[in-house]
Amino acid sequence: MVVNNNFNYFAMMYLNDWYSSDMLFMEGISSSETSKRLTKFHDAAKYYKVTRNFITLDGEVRLEGALEILLQESGPITDENVCSKVTLLAETLKKRYGKNVVSAASKFLWLRFRSPVIIFDSRALNWLKVNQYPVSPIGSYESYREQWLAAFKAHEKQIETACNGIPAVRKYTLACDESENVVSEICVSRWFRERVFDKYLWFNGGGG
Repeated sequence: MVVNNNFNYFAMMYLNDWYSSDMLFMEGISSSETSKRLTKFHDAAKYYKVTRNFITLDGEVRLEGALEILLQESGPITDENVCSKVTLLAETLKKRYGKNVVSAASKFLWLRFRSPVIIFDSRALNWLKVNQYPVSPIGSYESYREQWLAAFKAHEKQIETACNGIPAVRKYTLACDESENVVSEICVSRWFRERVFDKYLWFNGGGG
């Protein structure tokens, strides 16, 4: 497999993903309109490929219960409590739907709170294992997040350099109508840089 270490590519890729997908999901899930919240939540679950983990329960619109459970979490989410929050959400969803959904729980919480939540992804996990990061073999979110952050730290300078260059080329992205200051504010954010690294891991952890 060809390894892609071009973080300029991944930074631009995620900026486009933010404007075309994640930003819309987050805004929808936070909407005051019930139907819009559920529609965007379902769209997000499809996009992140986790809908198969949630059966449609009697008397419930698809994923309605999962969204209700997610919205019960009011935060704040901190570096100190994020692992317990993800684990608790996964356990609560499992009680309702019968499956272990740590990955889905991390994705849902990210869409509500962003950083410090780190998305649990199978391709990223594979990359960590291949590159000798000692992730727990039992699929512990805490272990995964710890090793993910260690890998992020090792690539942080490259990611920072790539993200700092994005505002100057924003006209080639879906942020073309935004000011340089707006795009700069996004690109210096911790959550944005972490998601750029997610793109790198996804591409290199299982084929691009």
